Amino acid sequence: MSGSISVRREALVRPGRALVAVAIACILLATTAAAGAAAAGKTEGWTRVVSRGLTDPNNSYTPSSARFNDHLYLSTIANPAGTMYSGSDKIGGEIWRTADGIKWEQIGRPGLGDRNNMSFALVTFRDRLYAVSTNTETGLEIWVSSDGLRFTQLDPGTLSGKHDSGANPFVFRDRLILGVTNSVDGAQIWVSDDGVSFKAVVTKGMDDHDNNGIQVWGDPQAPGPVFRDELYAGVSNPTAGGEIWRTADGLQWERAPDKGLGRGRKSVIYPTIVFQDKIYTVRIIAGTLNDIRGLDVYRSGDGDTWEKVVSDGFGVGPERNAVGFLSELDGDIFLCASTYDPRVLLPGRPTERRAPQGFQLYRSSDGLKWTQVGEDGFGADSAFMVSALDVIGDTAYLAAFDYRRGDQLWRSANGADWHLIFQQPKAGWYGEGGGPLDYQGHLLMIDNDLKRGVEIWRTDAVVVAQSTTSALPSASPTGASGGDGGAGAGATGEDAGAAAAGGELSGAWLVAIIAVVAALAAALAAFAFARARARRSGSAGPAQTGAAATDGASRAANPAPASRSFCSACGSALDPDARFCANCGMSVPGSV
Repeated sequence: MSGSISVRREALVRPGRALVAVAIACILLATTAAAGAAAAGKTEGWTRVVSRGLTDPNNSYTPSSARFNDHLYLSTIANPAGTMYSGSDKIGGEIWRTADGIKWEQIGRPGLGDRNNMSFALVTFRDRLYAVSTNTETGLEIWVSSDGLRFTQLDPGTLSGKHDSGANPFVFRDRLILGVTNSVDGAQIWVSDDGVSFKAVVTKGMDDHDNNGIQVWGDPQAPGPVFRDELYAGVSNPTAGGEIWRTADGLQWERAPDKGLGRGRKSVIYPTIVFQDKIYTVRIIAGTLNDIRGLDVYRSGDGDTWEKVVSDGFGVGPERNAVGFLSELDGDIFLCASTYDPRVLLPGRPTERRAPQGFQLYRSSDGLKWTQVGEDGFGADSAFMVSALDVIGDTAYLAAFDYRRGDQLWRSANGADWHLIFQQPKAGWYGEGGGPLDYQGHLLMIDNDLKRGVEIWRTDAVVVAQSTTSALPSASPTGASGGDGGAGAGATGEDAGAAAAGGELSGAWLVAIIAVVAALAAALAAFAFARARARRSGSAGPAQTGAAATDGASRAANPAPASRSFCSACGSALDPDARFCANCGMSVPGSV
């Protein structure tokens, strides 16, 4: 790529404000990138439609979304680990929906009646909406609804056990497939042809109990990457290193690369995209603080032999470019790379262990030669984390997480010239990133926050051309509640005081979480949020049956403004005696 790269800022405005937009753009273009990033918010043309976690600040993340029956559905996470930040003792993930992106209503009770259901992964299949819970106490639950209001629990029979803590659901070859997390007996894959009865086609981690979680990328209704007619999935293994599995039909699975593509222990690999008839995978590597290696990118022309095309995050230094996402735009491949979280997320006592360093965005026309786009952090050092590059319609969007200056949303038509269209008016020290969704032509900017809860902003005007291809980048993984995904602790109100551990949280748990928060927490929170993206869906088929129906829609949201192993749920680094994962709040099997 040749020529200079510019990074610009502009407002998303109503059509009648075009002259104002031009004036604002001219003024902003005259400033430096750093000065522009330091502006106190940029929300003209946007309205905040959700604040304080919908109705409870412990709803700190939205790990999964789905379109069903002319509504957008979002799930939230609320677990015991979150109470230390949010001050709320409400436990149990929730399901919310909206018909217009403005007014939101809660479906059922927290956890659909079981407070141990800390979150739900959503997917549609045969004209039904499914919600698969993450539950580390008694095991996952499968719920189904035909109208989107009342959910019925399905009984998986002898398949399910208490160590089956969650699942990553997706639809492939007209089958509903669950990649089940099990950190004791090994990951499993369950398959259903009718959405009612399931059978296990992979058990015990494919004869390796340390294979504990499965992640599949893309839209849950049309997952990827699919290479030479086979679907590729990443498998976490904290002992021997990550693996890649593939299938042509969802029933027969085989192992491709294993042992972290030669890296072995402390590595996670995840195939993400097919570009120019080659499949690409990202490898991330954990380590001790100040000795964190950058990511690697590999590609393959046959799925068996892999070559490295990016090494050590381009060699920009420790903890830099530690986690990344691949996307395609306008015939080029893009790599969005984030730095390790520089914060120490001690509840009520915010501090940094090192100065933040900005994210980096790279572009390549052939997958071998890469050129950086723009400055680090697009001019702001504190913008250390970036989401996957979302291609919505024919426009790319990039969400940058900046806990000092406020989260930002950038857009570009060509991947070279980027324009700032949104910036949080008030930064959140305990923010955990987020990103955009499109719904009915409007953009929804979702911000996750451990302290003040989920916040959602909506564009006042229709800004996205309506088409059936305007939802997901190819590099986004599927619903986050299960095996590899989805994550969150809790949240509090905007102006709430310092949160304290309480309820079921002991001092030992607090110490354990504090010990690991300096690892992959925020960068992998973006990884978790990327899984939340879902395209428009609408398959049809026969009805499902089950037992124990829940209540219908209940509440409306207020529309006012040392040596480490991996977490089996989200892949973040853990200290040996940790009780909870600091990133996703998942309890650690075998902890005392």
